[in-house]
Amino acid sequence: MSDGVLPRWRAFPALALGVVMATLDISVVNIALPTLSRTFGVPLTRIEWVVLGYVLTITGLLLTVGRIADGVGRRRVYGMGLGVFCVASALCGVAPAASALIAARVLQGVGAAMMAANTGALLVSSFPAEERGRALGAFGAAVGVGLAIGTPLGGLVIAHASWRWLFFINLPLGAVAMWLLWTRVTPDRDPPRRVRLDLGAAAAWCAALVALMLALARGPESGWSSASVWPLYLVALAALALFAWFEHRALEPLMPLRLLQGPLGLTVLLTMIGQALTISVGFHLPLYLEEVAGFGAADSGKWLATLPVSALFAAPIAGRLADRLGTRPVATSGMALTIVGFVLLAGLGTIHEAARLFAGLALIGAGQGLFSVPNASALLSLVPPELLGFASGLQGTMRNLGIAGGSAGTAALVASVYVRLAGHALRAGGAGTDRAAFAAATREAFLALALLATLGTALSWARRGSRGGAPEAGQPG
Repeated sequence: MSDGVLPRWRAFPALALGVVMATLDISVVNIALPTLSRTFGVPLTRIEWVVLGYVLTITGLLLTVGRIADGVGRRRVYGMGLGVFCVASALCGVAPAASALIAARVLQGVGAAMMAANTGALLVSSFPAEERGRALGAFGAAVGVGLAIGTPLGGLVIAHASWRWLFFINLPLGAVAMWLLWTRVTPDRDPPRRVRLDLGAAAAWCAALVALMLALARGPESGWSSASVWPLYLVALAALALFAWFEHRALEPLMPLRLLQGPLGLTVLLTMIGQALTISVGFHLPLYLEEVAGFGAADSGKWLATLPVSALFAAPIAGRLADRLGTRPVATSGMALTIVGFVLLAGLGTIHEAARLFAGLALIGAGQGLFSVPNASALLSLVPPELLGFASGLQGTMRNLGIAGGSAGTAALVASVYVRLAGHALRAGGAGTDRAAFAAATREAFLALALLATLGTALSWARRGSRGGAPEAGQPG
């Protein structure tokens, strides 16, 4: 240890625990929605805002709080976010009504955004360039753990205790994370500087993202041209136009567009593509397994676990390889594996083939594990140190847009192909599903996703890479 800098790997547990908590609180609550609907006596269409309110708040605020942290200090903002998250968790646990729970979840989303927007930046600033890939790989594994254990943990809590413990469990975890943060993460070195944040631009950006995410979430079920969906696209477009106007006038733009030209812009786009590919499998394949292969929900879940487990093992390997070989070849190889995985899944047909199903899921999981870690390293290496909060927030925003766009696009494609082949729309609960038509729709969807992964492979190779997490000569940073 030199110059008073704490050993860098000591900082990792604090950041990993925070992201596991924030990630868990997306997946762990999903399984509790029917229970919450019965408890509060409200329909599922209202109680789903317990999840939507949390996700939309995170997405809308990531970029703004990342820019704020660039000025006032990343550890400081992260710590404040952790505190807000824990207070909101307590409020969720004691909520007397659905409206109070939804409001507390929105507040919890504020805290989660403050943490998520700074985690990558804190990791990058804590590790030298030659070890960033390894650190981000371990961090990717932590995210995978949060995603993998959320649903089974939620099921156990609902089965053996009150749903309120889904939120109370954050309190002891949060106390440990706060202690680790203040004792193991290096304090912000530079004094706070004034951030000329344009509140109008921040509000317009948040409104555009929330409207777009809502439209993508509602479109597959309500219909893209329904009265509850198409006005949201108009709101999103108007808010984006207003955002562009504010940014043109701003002395210190919320989103420095000059940085998005070249490798950084490609990396941001690839972040969204990678997340869309991953979520599309988890979103649609359970429907295929249950409607066509005849699996129960439990068996379907076991098969789907192949994907996050494969990514969990691949992520640390990807980090080490990226430190040695550079980000471009590792990320491109991961995308190429993803193509093969989708092609294999596209050939499933109406007859269940265990080997093909396992190989397809394993290749997609490993491929995205190999892709996401070096891609994150490249993104955070392509900005100057004073804008790491901006880059981290932008990265999280693109991931969430990829989640919404991937699930909505896959649902729309499957539904349109199914209607063309079966002559009628998919019915609720799978009643009267035409298995052959559903299998054919699944095939076309997975082939389309293979084409998207092919585009991602080409873009990843076209992007100028970086060796050891450091930008190549001539790149910003």
